[in-house]
Amino acid sequence: MIPLLDQGLKFFVLFRLGSQSVPLGRMGKLQVVQTQIWMARAPRPVSLIALWTMWVFAACALIVVSSLAPSCGWFAGVLVGGSLSHGIESSSRGWICDYVCLRFWPAFNIADVAITVGTCGLMGHLILMTKALG
Repeated sequence: MIPLLDQGLKFFVLFRLGSQSVPLGRMGKLQVVQTQIWMARAPRPVSLIALWTMWVFAACALIVVSSLAPSCGWFAGVLVGGSLSHGIESSSRGWICDYVCLRFWPAFNIADVAITVGTCGLMGHLILMTKALG
């Protein structure tokens, strides 16, 4: 669901905004910003095969974690969905469309929010589980 929502919103923003921006008052603005995933910023470019191989291994690891701790499944799913959306976009466009530009934060999109929520939730949940066991 996350990739569909994220890609749909990005299509809408790219189609409607183009190079324009929509002010959000003192908070910032909506504006298309082209960025790259962190792996694309490496000194040596990462191939699409390497990108998708790493994604599959990471997704499988999250599946294992969520099977061992089923209560983490929602967070793992959100994390996989956000990263899948970025992978699809990096593969097809070669860049990521960020569009929420707040004055106090770097530009981001729905997939970034999903990745952040999934990671924080998963880590927090696993930390609480280890404390309860230990």
